[in-house]
Amino acid sequence: MLPFKVERQQTNGKVHVIVRGELDMETGPRAEEELRRAEDGKPPVLVLDLREVTFFDSTGLQLVLDADVRAREEGRTFILLAGDGEPRRVLELAEVADRLNLEG
Repeated sequence: MLPFKVERQQTNGKVHVIVRGELDMETGPRAEEELRRAEDGKPPVLVLDLREVTFFDSTGLQLVLDADVRAREEGRTFILLAGDGEPRRVLELAEVADRLNLEG
């Protein structure tokens, strides 16, 4: 099992928030905090990378949906990198994958 880790990187006007490990009730607040810090800088493009998330439940789903709503309200492009793992499966089961800017 990967330990939970969240980091922020900025390149070419894009801010990337990269989450690794399990995204659940226990780790969700840390991911949310880092995401909001990234949003505070008002980047034109925010990328949330979940490709290395090994567990993704309703906490992660709510985090993604809330970030998407905030991005729409603030005129920011929100890109979600979900890979082929657990996050994509949950997003598809919840029938929200089509409304998100889902890549990779």
